[in-house]
Amino acid sequence: MFVKRTLLAASLAALAAPAALHAQTQTLDGISRVSRTAIEPVYAGNEVKGYVTYTKGDKADKKNDNFLLDFYDQDLNKVTNITLQKPAGKYFLLRNAFNGTAFAMYYYNAKDKTLELETYDTSLKKLGFKAIGELNRADMAATMQSFGAQGNDGDSGGGGMFGSMGLFPVPNYGFVRNSYEGTMKGYNLQMYDDKLTPRWRIAADPKAKFYETINLTQAVDKYILGTALRRDGVMSKKINPYMVAIEAATGKKVFEMPVETSTTEQLSLSSFTFDPVKREFIAVGEFYKLNDKPFVNKSQGFFIKRFSEAGKQVAVTNYGWHNQVAAAMPAEARQSLEDGFVNYTHSIVRGSNGMTYIVAEQYKVVGDGMGIAMTMLGGNASVSKGKIANMLVFALDPEYKLTNVKFFPKDPSVAYVPPGAGLMGTGFLGMYFRQSGQFDYQFTQKNDANSQFNVVYINYDKEKGEATKKVIGNVAFGDNGQFKVDKIDGTSNATASYLYPAKPGYVMLVDYLKKEKKMGMKLVKLNI
Repeated sequence: MFVKRTLLAASLAALAAPAALHAQTQTLDGISRVSRTAIEPVYAGNEVKGYVTYTKGDKADKKNDNFLLDFYDQDLNKVTNITLQKPAGKYFLLRNAFNGTAFAMYYYNAKDKTLELETYDTSLKKLGFKAIGELNRADMAATMQSFGAQGNDGDSGGGGMFGSMGLFPVPNYGFVRNSYEGTMKGYNLQMYDDKLTPRWRIAADPKAKFYETINLTQAVDKYILGTALRRDGVMSKKINPYMVAIEAATGKKVFEMPVETSTTEQLSLSSFTFDPVKREFIAVGEFYKLNDKPFVNKSQGFFIKRFSEAGKQVAVTNYGWHNQVAAAMPAEARQSLEDGFVNYTHSIVRGSNGMTYIVAEQYKVVGDGMGIAMTMLGGNASVSKGKIANMLVFALDPEYKLTNVKFFPKDPSVAYVPPGAGLMGTGFLGMYFRQSGQFDYQFTQKNDANSQFNVVYINYDKEKGEATKKVIGNVAFGDNGQFKVDKIDGTSNATASYLYPAKPGYVMLVDYLKKEKKMGMKLVKLNI
């Protein structure tokens, strides 16, 4: 996000002044539950300036649970905290979000079968509350998917196959809540301000013949970006992705277009973003021959499509694997493409020198012997599984000429493929892996000058005869033109471990020990 938040940075500095200067670690006792989505980095500009954590503590009494809301600065000094009481065993956090000025907690209240929103300012003073009742079947199904994906201990975040009950933070404006109509035939987006006063609402056309869901992906400049997925029927396996841009102030759709703008194209969409410098919308994915089948036939290369703010196509550039890309690609990377891996774009960043970097991770679909056996016995298991593999960074000059491809090998990891999803196209399956938290990529950090970037991922190192190690990988690059790799051993005996962005030069590692009811947070210095 490109919004500067100097007021937040100043308030953080003032609040943290009485605390110790260099805490760097924190241990919380009496924590009976925590999930990945319960910890939210606090940004000022591009850089992390603190964290808000929402954890379940010990019981308040027989009828109520204690929930702990804590605010830490960038060095893990506790700034402020409050304790909230909720009916025992009835409240589940779906999302914790921060938009630069306010924190939002999004709950499912199992007692009343309602959704609830609460907002707080940076001193943890309550700003607003809203209960949302009379949930339809689609809303209930999406809520259960969102909660079920976290698991009892929050081992993984994410949502459903075609959508989840999201709460999306928008700097300077508020929060957008997503909900659904019927059997997920259409979506509803409701924008609230920091006090949860409704600002605007947009919805899918109720008269449309197709089914449509939307995933919001980025708030940049004055736009909210997302990908809409359309299909002809609830059981249809043909999914058409649409790029969507919404004006944050008004809710007006200013851009809505399929990635395939010609009948001679077969494209997968893995990323849609906006360049605030050139004032262009940018789509990235892979292209195929018209009659090819994704995951059966290999892609021909990757593409970049650029559109003006008015929706006019500015340029299309195809980067063929055997033509434009081969000369810049290491031999290992060429072999991975021959082995059938495709690339999913996680982030696109522009350096202060005008260079554009595309960060991607490889994956493919392979046969699952256990799933095939279960299906033959009459089960409904998936006959495919995902294989997550290597990291790549594509470097392009200010004119979008490919100048370098960096390849970072890692041990393959396994991802769950829902029944039938392997037939729905590479772009969609990549979106599902990303939404359900199955990629090894964690995040991209950048400094305020946009001159230094860090891509952080996890590698589950499997050496023969040894226990699997959890290795935190960091790829550092920027205006100096160099690419450096740092690897840190993150192996632990924790029930669950999570990784978060941190202040420049660090990452934040969280370990949760369920039996001991402990949660540890520590800043880990990157050696680059």
